[in-house]
Amino acid sequence: MTRHRTADVTRRRVAAAALAGLLSLTACGIQGTDVVEAGGAPTVLVAPNPESRMLLYFVGPDGRSVPVARDVGFGAPETTFAADPPGDDRVPYDGFGSGYDIDEKALSRWRAENDKVLAALVAGPNKAEAAAGLTTALPHGAGVPHIQEEKVSGGQQGRRLLRLRTPFKVTDLPPEAVRQLVCTTVYAKDPIGGAEVTVTGPDGSLTPTTCADTL
Repeated sequence: MTRHRTADVTRRRVAAAALAGLLSLTACGIQGTDVVEAGGAPTVLVAPNPESRMLLYFVGPDGRSVPVARDVGFGAPETTFAADPPGDDRVPYDGFGSGYDIDEKALSRWRAENDKVLAALVAGPNKAEAAAGLTTALPHGAGVPHIQEEKVSGGQQGRRLLRLRTPFKVTDLPPEAVRQLVCTTVYAKDPIGGAEVTVTGPDGSLTPTTCADTL
């Protein structure tokens, strides 16, 4: 084995060990960043409090997409009661499954946080995530995308359609960058991950796609 290949293998082992260490810390209940195992699109909500997390997609040491959950400080949803107490500001919300209520102000704040989620995405991995070998394929310092419009296709129970407008060109983005944009946008707006996203930049639009279709 050449010296170059030996160094490459060593770097991969160090990155894998760091990623495993980050996972073990979060498993012990230490707050901060949670790296979710990424064998495909997540199909369950990040435990324990899905509405208190934002989900960002970065690139792992092996080139695969890795979803990372960061705390944003919102409270957990509660099950819906037959009769709500007077003055209760909780409203029905089925984004976490049927039979849940969420504080109306928290829901409003959560929706307002979408641009902050995308800003966190384009800022790239934090120190702990970078130490675990996570990187980003998005252009650095190119500005923050935002979700411009939202609608539902196929009636009330149909798929949500989102448009993500970026200040940077998108037609030549690598597949890893497109996955980061699409999957982060999907889970910022739709906790169950079923939305479809059209990524649009100054040079045109990409084909509408879901997070699962990009993985």
